Amino acid sequence: MPFGQVPKGFLFCLRPWITKWKGGMIVVKQTVAIVGAGNVGSTLAKAFYRQGYQLVGIASKTLANAEKLASLFGVPATIRAAEITQYADIVIIATPDRCISQVVEEVAQTGGFRARQVVLHTSGGMTVDSLSPASQLGSFTGCMHPLQSFADRNRDVDILVGTYFALGGHEQAVNLGEKIVRDFGGQSFVLLDQDRPLYHAAACIVSNYFVSLLHWATQLYQDIGLTPEQASKALMPLVQGTLKNVQQLGVTAALTGPVSRGDGNTISAHLTALKNSEQQKLYVALAHYTLGVAVGKGTVNEQQVAVIENLLNERMER
Repeated sequence: MPFGQVPKGFLFCLRPWITKWKGGMIVVKQTVAIVGAGNVGSTLAKAFYRQGYQLVGIASKTLANAEKLASLFGVPATIRAAEITQYADIVIIATPDRCISQVVEEVAQTGGFRARQVVLHTSGGMTVDSLSPASQLGSFTGCMHPLQSFADRNRDVDILVGTYFALGGHEQAVNLGEKIVRDFGGQSFVLLDQDRPLYHAAACIVSNYFVSLLHWATQLYQDIGLTPEQASKALMPLVQGTLKNVQQLGVTAALTGPVSRGDGNTISAHLTALKNSEQQKLYVALAHYTLGVAVGKGTVNEQQVAVIENLLNERMER
């Protein structure tokens, strides 16, 4: 039986999903089961619903979370994922990375996967092999990782417009992933499993460690008397201006600051002001890397590079 079609005899149970007749068969829109009701799962569920995919249910480790999300679409909620995945053309595994293998194994053992079904996980770091129990049952397995930050499950799904998704896995899974991403208004590229650690490390640097750097900067502003709210508000225009420069000029050309100018005296003053040795080490590491960017930009000469390198090395030796 062709994928996405059912005989006329099933009309009574599929009436909500019927879209049109085609070739004597009832064409049914692809059905989707979401496993994981966290920030990513919630956003993707809303995106699928908006684009006309038919949600068959929401599964989560915590029933209350599943019910809260499922109530938005009037679909079943469960803590036993196989209860909904068996009815889906597309299964989205949006659980934390550490849970993917266990969840997939449990679903496979309880009859939740079937042949020609597409099973996609949303992890940036896990390989397609983590879905092998589903693959062994004939499902087409793959990865569909959104290169985006999901800090709030109530975030508007428009965040996916323009977002890049890293795809991988079986050809059928990648092809369907490309269609889903287009429907969401995003962009996609294919990522090999062996490249996932570097891909995910880069994503963590940009998102997670960027937040950590902002946290550090707000702490320093609190040391000079600002409240946490004042510190955050004071830094936001600088953050937004920097991102705008990156968008308009490119990453290297957007670099500014004392390292970019070869200003060793200012860097020395920074290091003196940082009393915490761990903070000094982090500053030195970032300054070393930034010096390489400045060389690439062409804004520092050899003498300035030597002065800054000596200053940073001397500080690390103390």
